[in-house]
Amino acid sequence: MIDMISPDRRWRYAGPLMQMHRDRKIVFVDGMGWQLSAPGSWLEVDAYDNDHAVYLMARDETSGDHLGSLRLLPTTGPHLLAGVFGSLCPEGAPRADNVWEISRLVTAPHEGTPGTRVLKVHRLLALALIEFGLLNGIDHYVLVAESQRVPALLSIGWRVRPLSLPTPYDGGPLIEALQIDVDPAIGARLRERLGIASSVFVGGIDGDSDRKAA
Repeated sequence: MIDMISPDRRWRYAGPLMQMHRDRKIVFVDGMGWQLSAPGSWLEVDAYDNDHAVYLMARDETSGDHLGSLRLLPTTGPHLLAGVFGSLCPEGAPRADNVWEISRLVTAPHEGTPGTRVLKVHRLLALALIEFGLLNGIDHYVLVAESQRVPALLSIGWRVRPLSLPTPYDGGPLIEALQIDVDPAIGARLRERLGIASSVFVGGIDGDSDRKAA
């Protein structure tokens, strides 16, 4: 199940959020060679982890530990595609109330984690994106991804529309700006695969739960 962590509820999730930033550092900095905003830190935090960010997080049902997460930002405010990756969209990045940005998708880098567990976490987060979108009047999500990751998005069931050409970035693999649609039919297929009939959010659509958070 998924926790929806809005800015006013972060204090309840101090421990899992710390684990999330630690896992982001291990995956993105140690594993992929990204540069830290604060050199020497053991956490990966950037300027877009701000007061507008909403986190969707999968946690271990027993320990409460972080298993996987992503960050959401409204495109009406500062976001990665418009800021860091603005050159990908020469005519301007999408900005609308019904378009939000996905970034910092990460799964906990546990040694020996089976691929089936990672796939389940990704499917849970995808279903949470559908539910969150339908609850908040979101029709589309945008994101920046390595071009080689597009097949993985398609395998989840997303309809993917490129917003840019594949583009070299900082000496690494090709990246591109993408748009995916919030489609209830995708959510229905994910529910069938996951065997989930009710809301994917812990405590239901309001996100309230007695499960240990910190």
